[in-house]
Amino acid sequence: MDDAIGEILNLLDQYEIADNTLVIFFSDNGGGSGADNQPLTGQKAMLHEGGIRVPCIVRYPGIIPQGTVCHEFLTSLEILPTLLNVADLPLPQETILDGFDMMPVITGHRESPRIEMFWQRRNDKAARVGRWKWVESDQGNGLFNLEDDISESNDLSTSHPEKLMEMKQHFARWQEKMEAAEARGPFRDY
Repeated sequence: MDDAIGEILNLLDQYEIADNTLVIFFSDNGGGSGADNQPLTGQKAMLHEGGIRVPCIVRYPGIIPQGTVCHEFLTSLEILPTLLNVADLPLPQETILDGFDMMPVITGHRESPRIEMFWQRRNDKAARVGRWKWVESDQGNGLFNLEDDISESNDLSTSHPEKLMEMKQHFARWQEKMEAAEARGPFRDY
């Protein structure tokens, strides 16, 4: 994979289009079974950070300074709006996207407006609001402060019952919103 990606980047340089080409490399999920996702807990098909947090590498010479690191909360929902903006293409009328153009965030011009994200995979549920994350899953339950515990090893459910309730309420509101929304794909009941 390294060689193939290198060949593509070299071709962009060779054809002198690298400065006008946004390259985004990321994964759809954490490492599969046998992968070492440390310090993250979990793996592919799990809602702990090891199953959903992925690296994202973005190259856009002249726009994104080489070697910079962005620690802001972003998701794959930001990819399409970013690509549309970079390509100067409008959204189709009446289209509502769940993401936003992340270019001002990854260039360091503003903080991410993303403050929450929700997941449901069969009976497994998770919510992230700010630094807090709640997971209810066959692979384990808990309330975690990701700012202090990226490995999700210290369950704070007992010591912060009010925060646990708040996270469940956030999830319930999101779930109601999703049920009321018009279906936008084949995976509504997945």
